[in-house]
Amino acid sequence: MSESADDHEDGAVTEDELEAEALAGAAVEDMLETIRQAQVAPLILSTISTFASVAYGKLEAKDLPEAKAAIDVIDALLPLLPDDVDEAIRRDFRQALTNLKLAYSDAVAAAE
Repeated sequence: MSESADDHEDGAVTEDELEAEALAGAAVEDMLETIRQAQVAPLILSTISTFASVAYGKLEAKDLPEAKAAIDVIDALLPLLPDDVDEAIRRDFRQALTNLKLAYSDAVAAAE
């Protein structure tokens, strides 16, 4: 009777299982190192950009509660940008936020 890799009478761990565990541990360690090296400003910028796209899409779809939530996230994140982020980028995101708020107000008024 043969045993599968998951069915060991003596509870012993196979070489393949040990290798899989080592690979998984290495992958986790690589991921943790990537997180340790991540800079906050690019993550905030990326997140703001993503939420701006979501907000525009939700406004277009007339999903006003979701659009409002995305706009509120942008409004909360903008002040968290570090001072070393280029002023032109800050200005562009502030303008995008203003445009989104105006578009939201227009959409709310049109829905009434």
